[in-house]
Amino acid sequence: MQRLRRDVAEVTVTSRSRNGEVSVEVGAQGQLRDIRFKPQALTKLNAQKLAHLIMTVVAEAAEEAAAQAMDMTAAFLPDDMVARLRDGERDLISLLPIPPRIQETGEE
Repeated sequence: MQRLRRDVAEVTVTSRSRNGEVSVEVGAQGQLRDIRFKPQALTKLNAQKLAHLIMTVVAEAAEEAAAQAMDMTAAFLPDDMVARLRDGERDLISLLPIPPRIQETGEE
């Protein structure tokens, strides 16, 4: 289960705008991990168009990352949790069981 948690946390999806002006990497919970611009994006697009393009590309990547994470976890989760994921729940890590901690006794 720890490996599954780690694998889900490491999901990264890269998405690019149609003309390649913007490229983003997004994690399974929608966190933006990287954003890159072609130089012409900063000169050809006004701030409003660039912002809209960024938001669109990030949303596409986040949707794909969430779908990948859901596919990875669905087989290990009860049906009600899978239904929550399909209904749009994004905090996948919180749905996974927390592994038990082994208490150290101090003895070797």
